[in-house]
Amino acid sequence: MTASVHRHADVNHTPDTCWQGLKIRPVDARLWQVLAALYAQRQLPWHCVYALTQARRCAAAQGLPLPEVPASAVGDVAVWGEEGDVLLARSGLPWAGCAQAMSQMQAVLAQEPGDWLSWLYLARCRELGQPPGVVDPQVREAVRRAIDLEPLPGETGHLLAQWRLRSGQPGQALVALQAVLLQSPQRYGSWLLQAQAQMQLGLQAEAVQSFERAGRSQNPQFLALLADKLFQFNFGAESLAVREAVARLRPNDAMVWLQLAEIQSKLWQIDKAQVSVARALELEPGNPVALRWRDDLKAAGHSRTQFESELAQFETRGLKDNAQGAQRLLMQSLYQAHLAPEAVADLHRRVGQAMQAQAEQSFPSDLVAPQPLPWDGQRRLRVGYVSGDLHRQHPVNVFMLPVLQRHDHKRLEVFIYQTGTLIDEYTRMARTCADHWREASHLSDMALRQQIIDDRIDVLVDLAGHTSTHRLGVFANRAAPVQMSYLGYPHSTGLPCIDWMIADAVVAPPEHAHLFTEQIARVSGTVFCWAPVDDYPLPPDASTPRSGPVVFGSFNNLLKVDDATLAVWARILHECPDSRLLLKSAVLADPVVQRQTLDRFAAQGIGHERLELRGPSELSLMMQEYLDVDVALDPFPYNGGTTSLQALWMGCPLVSLVGHNFVSRMGASFLTHLGRSEWLAHDVEGYVAKATALAQQVRQAPWQRQVQRQAMQASGLCQIERHTRDIEAIYHEALDAVAW
Repeated sequence: MTASVHRHADVNHTPDTCWQGLKIRPVDARLWQVLAALYAQRQLPWHCVYALTQARRCAAAQGLPLPEVPASAVGDVAVWGEEGDVLLARSGLPWAGCAQAMSQMQAVLAQEPGDWLSWLYLARCRELGQPPGVVDPQVREAVRRAIDLEPLPGETGHLLAQWRLRSGQPGQALVALQAVLLQSPQRYGSWLLQAQAQMQLGLQAEAVQSFERAGRSQNPQFLALLADKLFQFNFGAESLAVREAVARLRPNDAMVWLQLAEIQSKLWQIDKAQVSVARALELEPGNPVALRWRDDLKAAGHSRTQFESELAQFETRGLKDNAQGAQRLLMQSLYQAHLAPEAVADLHRRVGQAMQAQAEQSFPSDLVAPQPLPWDGQRRLRVGYVSGDLHRQHPVNVFMLPVLQRHDHKRLEVFIYQTGTLIDEYTRMARTCADHWREASHLSDMALRQQIIDDRIDVLVDLAGHTSTHRLGVFANRAAPVQMSYLGYPHSTGLPCIDWMIADAVVAPPEHAHLFTEQIARVSGTVFCWAPVDDYPLPPDASTPRSGPVVFGSFNNLLKVDDATLAVWARILHECPDSRLLLKSAVLADPVVQRQTLDRFAAQGIGHERLELRGPSELSLMMQEYLDVDVALDPFPYNGGTTSLQALWMGCPLVSLVGHNFVSRMGASFLTHLGRSEWLAHDVEGYVAKATALAQQVRQAPWQRQVQRQAMQASGLCQIERHTRDIEAIYHEALDAVAW
């Protein structure tokens, strides 16, 4: 049972007296509750939310009833639109908003000069009201007063740093944190915040040291947060070690074991993940999350089993309590060879409509759709990209970064809404390409939508589709006059809120219009234009054929190698007795998956000695591994995307089977624009014949990898300047269609 904040309003207390008491007893849950009640009565929602958060934290630590949030804590939504912590983490408030907030804080301080929070909020609002780089003496004074009054040492600097970091100012965040950590070196949360700022600035060695200092905490709840942040920044092994430490600290907590299982499964330690889930079920035999995880882990690598399970849940319950399951269902549908393209498209429509309806219900009913700004074709078009995947090795980054680097900023004003948390040198490269960069991972869908509307975006582009970093809830409630899907998802989203999908004439020919809810905007070349930002050298072409067996290869996600594809590849190996197959995939780091894969081929009569299985490696090393492959095999029905272009770039010929929807025609797009349609097959018999014929060519004469790369550079696959101009023209034409 929760305790109402209102019942703790004490006539003997004022905010000043509460702050005086909290300076002495900063973990006094009741005093925080009294303060929250006083703020609720005074209609100060920012203050109330902060005090409530502290009250709940202290109460939980002391085993006391948790206070409930009073309705008055929500504040005047018509004025502020969202809670203060989100507003204060924006890159800037409209001047009217800053002035109003400062006026409110000054009025409070006139009555309660010892109100720490009002000094803190006043400092931040003054900071937001200043142009970048300008230091206001009044900001310094407000910060000084706040530091003198803060109940928790370092809290002022920590919160300022948090807001600055979220608003895209990691350097300014570090300035605040360095002062905090000199004063309070045991503030593990500040060490973690410093590590995040350092990662955004590319200071990885320094960030590792800050992560290490944060890891000295013995608080299981904080360590769980640290583990999440480590994983987000691609420190998988370190994240796992922290999760294991949490399990040692709280061995009887089922959720802790499930969280450990989650990261074990992400690192492809399936056996260990199953043990962790079993431990969770010992502690809580009926735990529904544990039961689902147990079934998912049993089905790991079995695409059709997982798909049918998710489909049954959706047919029975819709999206209720299982929105993530519906997303997995759509992703899984792309791998199902037994489904007709029309069935996959219908499923996307049904799930997409349900997702849009659910998202609309979560927003206020009186939302007004943004109207297009006056458009005469002369001003710069305001284009917003929403993505959490602008980092190395992610396909979206591979194809999007070259476009960002070539945008014509005389015609386009580029906004990037960074919804992810993984930051590396490629993220920083993308940031330099934007006129405006918005850190949005911490924003709710409603808050992000408002930011986009405030930025007056003309064309908003989704780069995620139904993948894990998506923010389709923002699009569902229309944040821009024109909304598009591009690059992130190789199928129609099925959502009515997406107006256009950018594609090409091969992956989405006119006769396939019935498979899309979006209108199709076609570029002149391939939609996946190849323009690598890194150098991947090739050795000089050999003058004699390579000795040893011919090596077929695929570096695709192993989920794409379903039973039908595997059977065809086994048949190719039988047709070419002097050949081997090299498979490389992240899941093959797991011995269980390796064993399952070997057994699947053994059932097709292919011995273990004819297979080589490799796990993941760093991108530049992986590219060199393509030199071990003579002929690349494209999986079906879910073709390779980035992997196919990587193979072609490294000089491997590619055999692909032409399918009947976007995801199964990517290989056809690549080979058509490369001028190698002779490597395309239209049925399984042709696929086997073309693979064996290429193997014979490799045996007879050395394959000219340098020649193939030169041909690729000159082909429609690599015309990045033309591709970028096509994209920009599509944006202008789409806005023209709605502006008048």
